[in-house]
Amino acid sequence: MNKQVIEKWIADAIDKASFDEPLLSAVKYVFSTGGKRLRPLMFLEAYALGGNEPNEAVMNFAVAIECLHQYTLIHDDLPCMDDDELRRGKPTCHKKFGEAIALLTGDALMNLAFTLMLNAAKNHPKAAEAAYEFSLLSGGSGVIGGQARELCAQDFKSEIYDIYRKKTCDLIWASVLAGGIMGGLNKKFLDGLKEYCFNFGLAFQIYDDLMDLAEKGSVPEKSYPYIFGTEKAVEKVKICTQKAIDALATSGINSKFFEELALKAAGRKV
Repeated sequence: MNKQVIEKWIADAIDKASFDEPLLSAVKYVFSTGGKRLRPLMFLEAYALGGNEPNEAVMNFAVAIECLHQYTLIHDDLPCMDDDELRRGKPTCHKKFGEAIALLTGDALMNLAFTLMLNAAKNHPKAAEAAYEFSLLSGGSGVIGGQARELCAQDFKSEIYDIYRKKTCDLIWASVLAGGIMGGLNKKFLDGLKEYCFNFGLAFQIYDDLMDLAEKGSVPEKSYPYIFGTEKAVEKVKICTQKAIDALATSGINSKFFEELALKAAGRKV
């Protein structure tokens, strides 16, 4: 499975959603600004580890994951959150369409995500269970909870690992867990993938912070490189990457995709 296939399914899902303007234009704009589609690809890889070929229900679930991810980015960029004017070099949704429409665009994508998951549940026996677990990890005790803690943290240094775990790692793990559930993976594989996801997610977030530092010359005070310094951040990325790869080996998971993904998160060319 590749990014181009996912892009086609995303476009089809948006067309079928029949959004009114200006929501339709805003949603299309958000998806046109790029992105790795990392989480749906990880979902599909976990599903494939069970020896499965994706069907319509599985692809709908993959699109749902990306819809929910995009909603988190739109809301993250809002003035009341990170107040970012650019994402991937282009104006953020609220700079392009206004704050109110950006807020509603995020809401619409979150709703579409669960519409697609519920639709998938009509045609896949494990999709409802996957959607339930995904909703827990992406909600107030997971991703949204992590965002809230980041905003309100009084001592970010002491909370940074838990905030990163919830804000970044939980959505990665939610995606992979959903794929594993729908793909029928056993507990040993799921445990190994969970260990992989939390180490990969931490490496991914810190490396992202380092890239921001390299590109912008500065990072927010609430970031790993700012608190611990660049040298320690680089070392932490290496440690977490190796732990992620080791988790695959220990669990007997043979996935070139997941291994190369971890190395890329550490800035390695593969």
